[in-house]
Amino acid sequence: MRNKIVERSELVQRLSNGSVNAGEMVLAGGCFDLFHVGHLDYLEEAAALGRPLIVGINSDESVIRVKQRAPLFPAFERCRIVAALHAVDYVFIFGEDNLCTSLELLRPSLFVKGVDYRDRDFPERETGMRIGCEIRCLGSSKAASSSILSDKLFERHRPDPDPGS
Repeated sequence: MRNKIVERSELVQRLSNGSVNAGEMVLAGGCFDLFHVGHLDYLEEAAALGRPLIVGINSDESVIRVKQRAPLFPAFERCRIVAALHAVDYVFIFGEDNLCTSLELLRPSLFVKGVDYRDRDFPERETGMRIGCEIRCLGSSKAASSSILSDKLFERHRPDPDPGS
């Protein structure tokens, strides 16, 4: 599993020297904090569309900027969870707020986002179009969300403001 976790620069080098076959490379990404079945479905669906499946994981600092809160699990632990999946071939941590730089460097055939981005604009769409990368939003509904799970968890464990009443 740990050999699936690589630096992005190492992955670029492996792709350029042919030690990793680019094939029909699929790039996916996300925070993957509080991993849930929606994440699993997303990654399994992505892997069914092409291989290798490469997953970018937001760094802790990136999660703070994007989600306006610190992740519950550090980036390397989130990488280990995602790398443990049979569907995933490689995992790397990225520090930017989106995967535009990774798209430019890795040049996948396909870039995937979750269903919640289907009707929204996102920076990777423009980058993907510019480099000739197909973009797809996967999934049928946002049945599970780390943000919703996190909110429920914190709500459930919030101390009663007036324990005497």
